[in-house]
Amino acid sequence: MLGSTGSYAYLTRDERRRVVQLAVQEAGDVPVLAGVGATRTRDVLRHIDDAQQAGAAALLLAPVSYQPLSDEEVYALFEDVTAAVSVPVVVYDNPGTTHFTFSDDLHARIAQLPAIASIKIPPDHDGPDALRERVDNLRSQLPAGVTIGISGDDVAAEGLNAGCDTWYSVLAGTVPDPCRAIVDAAGAGDAARTAELSNRLMPLWNLFFDHGSYRVTSAVAEELGLVAHPNLPRPVCGLDPTTRHQVRDAIATMRANGVPGLDPVR
Repeated sequence: MLGSTGSYAYLTRDERRRVVQLAVQEAGDVPVLAGVGATRTRDVLRHIDDAQQAGAAALLLAPVSYQPLSDEEVYALFEDVTAAVSVPVVVYDNPGTTHFTFSDDLHARIAQLPAIASIKIPPDHDGPDALRERVDNLRSQLPAGVTIGISGDDVAAEGLNAGCDTWYSVLAGTVPDPCRAIVDAAGAGDAARTAELSNRLMPLWNLFFDHGSYRVTSAVAEELGLVAHPNLPRPVCGLDPTTRHQVRDAIATMRANGVPGLDPVR
């Protein structure tokens, strides 16, 4: 809950607390990972308290900022956070929104802190060989037990086949079934099947690439009857009518190709 697609940066503290409470309530035995990012460390710590009290099993933290942050400031953020938590923390490397880029050296330093459980790396579109090299280089610097997860749904299959331990998905929060199938195939060591299942979602991946995953996923949720329109926090607006029609066509194409979980809610 409360990743980028969950609009966490636009929500009040009370709204975020309520989101985690509802998520834990509805998830049952499924662990809930809750985003806690904010521009001030003070507020991050407040979100941590709220999420932990609500029953979150782990926390997701990106170095959100207005003033550009230095490596030392980002390290200090995670140092403060890991001193205050009782659950695992995922380091969220998302330069597209935070405008901060982690080096592998900084990841390695932060990963030595207690409670750091995983590194969420951004997508790499330079091909599978470059992605595998990135994963291997980063893993060689991390402590044993700290996992690597890929973000960027269009390269998730490549990331899993390149050795990432998990996929921090955009789409899975709205349409989990085809995403779970991709992860299961990767877990079984079937690289060809992993790629094939991802390719079935290519109409959607292409829209993500062209228009961003945030607005496209909002439109998918609307088309499936999961949310009303509008649902994004102003000043963010949804897709224009032409692109929404492309989303509708993409869903129809994927449904025809046997992608599960795309039937509208009645």
